Amino acid sequence: MITLADIQKQSKEPMQKGFITDLLRYSDLIKMVPFETVEGLNVGGTRWQTLPGAGFRKIGGGYTESTGNVEDVVETLAALGGDVKVDRLAEKVNSIETTLVTNMKMKAKAVSFTFNDNFINGDHGVDPDAFEGIKKRVSNMPARQTIDLASAGDALKVKASTANENTFLDALHEAVKVVDGATHLIMNEDTWIQFGSVLRNLGLSYNVLALYDKVWENFRGVPLVDIGLTADKSTEIISSAEDPGDGGNDSTSIYAVRMDTDDGLRAIQLKGTGPDVYDPLNGGEMESGPQLLRRIDWAVGLYNLSQYSICRVKGFKMAAS
Repeated sequence: MITLADIQKQSKEPMQKGFITDLLRYSDLIKMVPFETVEGLNVGGTRWQTLPGAGFRKIGGGYTESTGNVEDVVETLAALGGDVKVDRLAEKVNSIETTLVTNMKMKAKAVSFTFNDNFINGDHGVDPDAFEGIKKRVSNMPARQTIDLASAGDALKVKASTANENTFLDALHEAVKVVDGATHLIMNEDTWIQFGSVLRNLGLSYNVLALYDKVWENFRGVPLVDIGLTADKSTEIISSAEDPGDGGNDSTSIYAVRMDTDDGLRAIQLKGTGPDVYDPLNGGEMESGPQLLRRIDWAVGLYNLSQYSICRVKGFKMAAS
């Protein structure tokens, strides 16, 4: 499995190396996602639908022919990035950090937040230029891949009782199982914080897990990932204002995901070494004015063959009322 951290270590391009370093600094998710390089902007594969039959035969007899069904899957890479323009005179000012360096760091943070947001919420119906996120993907998977804890549309109040806390943990046990072994549990900040409180209330405790140069709290060996905020730095990527079914806005979700480069979820990028970070003018100024230009261009997307690699646990709130 190759991650962006591996690509960062191998990069020989200073601008790219620095940019990926900032991406990794700003996004826990990007640290963890396995990446696969592909040859074109469209990636195809074959997904199993129904298995063929199998059975016993009489001695001297034969088997009944049975063939499984498959479907073709095609994913399209999305172009994620942006331009940074700074006045040439601003680069001549003596300071701790140049204007260009500051703006490149800010752009890296914006790219990382945009990747995180689309990882969850990407929807071709909303933005056809972005990649499809796991919220949309799981909605097209078999019914068992969505576990709804709401009762008659009313969100489960996890911290209202010990019984509710156990119901919540039971659902996570199920979610880890139905994805054939989750590698990540992805949630928002409030859920991440209150998760520990639930475990303590039940006399349980976090385990810690050292992965990706960081120590992670985990549940049953599965790292708990706070997906973070959108680029406005205030809006939760996984909302705590989801409708549990009663027209309200008081629930949230956790996504159990199996990430791998077999048939699970992984990120894909165009053949090369991560995001292209370059000077399209080779040190020159823009024709429209005395400005320097840097460009980030990253052909990236998500891909999964298994219809059982994502599970959404929804219809709950991490509160007592």
